[in-house]
Amino acid sequence: MAERRDVAQYRRLWEMHPEQKELDLALGFMVHQAATLEFFLHQAVRRLVGGRYATLVTAGMQASGLLDAIKRVVDVGAVSEEAAREMAEISGKCRAAFKERNKYVHGIRIVNTENSEVWTNNRRDGGINQHPMQAEKLMELGADFASLSTQVTDWYGHHLGGHS
Repeated sequence: MAERRDVAQYRRLWEMHPEQKELDLALGFMVHQAATLEFFLHQAVRRLVGGRYATLVTAGMQASGLLDAIKRVVDVGAVSEEAAREMAEISGKCRAAFKERNKYVHGIRIVNTENSEVWTNNRRDGGINQHPMQAEKLMELGADFASLSTQVTDWYGHHLGGHS
């Protein structure tokens, strides 16, 4: 557990470097919105599977597994063709957004005087991929996640009935 002086030290760093505070806040916003979408994907799988054990199906599943499960259930005809097309489109956007999120969440932040970057491992060649890290892009990604959450809940509210 962090000690009080450690927290105070980080707050002083934010005071000296407000752009880093802005990045941290934007990153937190984006991560929160991604977690919200993941929550609603759990709900979508549970509604598609149904029954008293539906919760066990999603236990411990991460976003990509949830999207895979939705695809499998939808592909076997659990919903109309229209609903399947809509979910395929939503799922594609979700996959792209989570891929973008992963680079910020699983990479490391490198800060210099002119800009910030996130570095991720390149699994193909063993090198390091470098990506700019900007508060505005993080906020936009967070807004994309919020929009996708609405799309998912609207989809299962419309196609699976019940409260969205």
